[in-house]
Amino acid sequence: MRNKHRCRKAFGLGQIMATLLVVLPTMAFIVTFMIDYWSIMQEDYKLKLIVNQASQKADNMEDLSSFDLDADDLCPNATHLVFSKAKDADTKGRIDIVIAYTHNGPYVKNKLLSTSMHTYSYHDQNMSIIGTCQ
Repeated sequence: MRNKHRCRKAFGLGQIMATLLVVLPTMAFIVTFMIDYWSIMQEDYKLKLIVNQASQKADNMEDLSSFDLDADDLCPNATHLVFSKAKDADTKGRIDIVIAYTHNGPYVKNKLLSTSMHTYSYHDQNMSIIGTCQ
């Protein structure tokens, strides 16, 4: 009978505390990491929307020398969209647009997210430009 009694004492508060010390921090890490990953996916989605709008606007423009796009409301984390100076693309009549953003989350830090779109101009324009949400 003594052996049964000792076995019951071994399965007590100490066992529960040890389990909680392992399980709770692990769950906190998993949830925080999933939230960080979700925010990366949302930022990537916003970049894809911006590059789509920029390419549609550039396709229809007859003069690309002063290309600008008002899409600050789509940039992640209330950043502002800034375009580099437009230069000629490699192929005649082609428009190359790249939109970039640097993600800084609790676990994923300094991750450069970028998306690009290559399209052809309706007016045989030629442009290569990089936009950055800063």
